[in-house]
Amino acid sequence: MNQVTGEPGGSLMINTSKKGDKQMNRFVRLFGTTVAVSLLSATFVFAASYSEAPVSGGGTVTGKVTFKGPQPPPEMFDLAKFPQAEFCGKVDSKDGKRMRQDVKVKDGALADVVVFIEKIEKGKPFPAGAEETKMVSDNCRFLIDGGPSKAVGVILTKDSGKKGVLKVTNLDADPSDPKTAEGVLHNPHGYDVKGSMNTTIFNKPVPKKGQTLDLEVLARWFKKSESFLKVECDQHNYMNAWALPVDNPYYAIVGDDGSFSIDQVPPGKYTIKAFHPALGFQKGQVEVAANGKATTNFEFSK
Repeated sequence: MNQVTGEPGGSLMINTSKKGDKQMNRFVRLFGTTVAVSLLSATFVFAASYSEAPVSGGGTVTGKVTFKGPQPPPEMFDLAKFPQAEFCGKVDSKDGKRMRQDVKVKDGALADVVVFIEKIEKGKPFPAGAEETKMVSDNCRFLIDGGPSKAVGVILTKDSGKKGVLKVTNLDADPSDPKTAEGVLHNPHGYDVKGSMNTTIFNKPVPKKGQTLDLEVLARWFKKSESFLKVECDQHNYMNAWALPVDNPYYAIVGDDGSFSIDQVPPGKYTIKAFHPALGFQKGQVEVAANGKATTNFEFSK
């Protein structure tokens, strides 16, 4: 029973402690349940990953990636400023300079481009071996092992539902130099790149020939849209390779003629992007009809 208290001429005070406590407890329980359900839902959405399933009426997206204008000149590095100048100067070098051609153009076609379709959560399986992104050092060059493009590849994120792994193997040794007969020291330094922002995600040496750096892709890597992996050797800064994070198998690395093809695409409307490590991202829209074919082209410029 509520009690009314007060003084003559003063304001009345109603003591509703028992009723108030019940109402407060009910509110806390209701609020807590709502928050818990909301967090559970948010966690479920966040944890959702790509799942492989049969594709009914899948279509194909093809196209070509071109470059407007002549091929830009290569970036030049003075070999004398880096270790093992003689050994590393055996390839891609002239007059004591190491040449790195990041923008490769042939008959207007642009190489080293990854084309990918966003936000497909269910569909065809990943290619065999896609979980491992293999990179090697070869005459002081970082190369993606396999595929038509040697400087650019892909790497699977946690959202792919697969265990993505990066393997960097040192293949360099110089028998003519006792100091490097067992291996030319390379120091792969990995960056999570977003625009002008570079965040270190690993930095480990591979001093011996045949030694492999084996790294599992972590959930904190590549959380920002349009971020990518850059690997650079801290010993030889002209050694670079790049990989685009992907969470589904609907991607293609362009051929020497700039062409690409992505098959078994579930019918629907999608955002499709093209990535080049030196030229950035381009975006387009594509609509894929059941059992149909769609074409999307990209043109980059300097």
